[in-house]
Amino acid sequence: MAHLSAVAISLTVLVSIVGLGQCRNVGKLEWDASKGYMMYCPCSGRYGNQLEQFIGSLLFASKLGRVLVIPPFIMYPNALEAVPKNAYVQVDEYFDLDEIKKFYPDVITMEDFMTELAPLYWNEGNRVAYCSNGLADNNGGKCTRDGNPFRTFWQDQGIEFDDSEVWTNLYFNVEHAGVAEHWKEVYPASEHPVMALVTAPVINPISTAVEGLQHYLTFKDHIRQPAEEFIEKNLEKPFWGLHLRNGADWSRTCELLGTGDFPYLLSSRQCTGKEGDSVTREMCLQSEEQVIADIRYQLQLAEEDNRELPKSIFVATDHVAMEEDLQAAFPDIKIVTWGPDLDQMDLYVLGQADDVILNCVSAFSAFVKRDRDVNGKLVAFFGYLDPQKELPKVSRSPPHEEL
Repeated sequence: MAHLSAVAISLTVLVSIVGLGQCRNVGKLEWDASKGYMMYCPCSGRYGNQLEQFIGSLLFASKLGRVLVIPPFIMYPNALEAVPKNAYVQVDEYFDLDEIKKFYPDVITMEDFMTELAPLYWNEGNRVAYCSNGLADNNGGKCTRDGNPFRTFWQDQGIEFDDSEVWTNLYFNVEHAGVAEHWKEVYPASEHPVMALVTAPVINPISTAVEGLQHYLTFKDHIRQPAEEFIEKNLEKPFWGLHLRNGADWSRTCELLGTGDFPYLLSSRQCTGKEGDSVTREMCLQSEEQVIADIRYQLQLAEEDNRELPKSIFVATDHVAMEEDLQAAFPDIKIVTWGPDLDQMDLYVLGQADDVILNCVSAFSAFVKRDRDVNGKLVAFFGYLDPQKELPKVSRSPPHEEL
């Protein structure tokens, strides 16, 4: 029943998004020559990674004092599609742009920039791609690269570059003293009105300052309301949330952890700490047995803390939800899932759960952790073991004080 509801919700969301894309009504934008503009390609990873690139770029643009031209999210095609083609969703079709502007008001979508400003002020024949010398040295001295998304993204936005601008000794950690000023000295807006970075200006793992910007990501009503209805109809409270990554692409990523000692992989420092434990394969990819064991331990912790045990558990996944195995292991708890490919809805529901167990390595899980951190909610991770007890550790993160 939950899965049928999810299909209906999914269609509603898709129709809403398509509708928004067709009837955008933007007022006349004015060119800001004094501040200049900055754009980037979200060319590394899928939705969760692109969200990190967005909030990192938001901080970067604010420190440089440039208008951030926010790129659309890249939705990669299913390999089974007859004619695979990327889809693009503007940020304000998922998130409330007014809330984002409470942190930094100088933001516009790439669609609005290319429709209203580029034809007048960023003419074809004068469009320059910016990159580091490290990237250019491996690419024949140029910033532009072939392939999807490196060239496809820009082409699909109607952008062809005519030249490259290669920098040396510039860094993305603009929270540190003097770094942003150095960027402004090298690339003043008067001489470089549009900086089109071929990669997002973000350091991995993202800094605490970037993590705090999660506070300004508020889902729009067409995502929030159906998710609230799903919770009300299908999840008896209190409810917990799980995030399981076990798709084929993810499994291949986790295989890297069998080749040596990794201090971190992707978003693993969300659970191990900035200079913490090495990441293990169990943190990345879990068997049914491990998932069940970790849930049992978290239930034990809840009992010890005198917290009410869950009446239902919601499973978000990119592939297999293990629904039958989990229901057999926990017959007194209702196991609910609506399958893969409902990313925004999954993120919202996981944010609302009383407790969650997440994937330590996943950037998708990292979004949920940041959201729960700023709201003072509990987070635990699969496979992150306490060497004393050989049981999963739990993060009890307080809200960010600076927010």
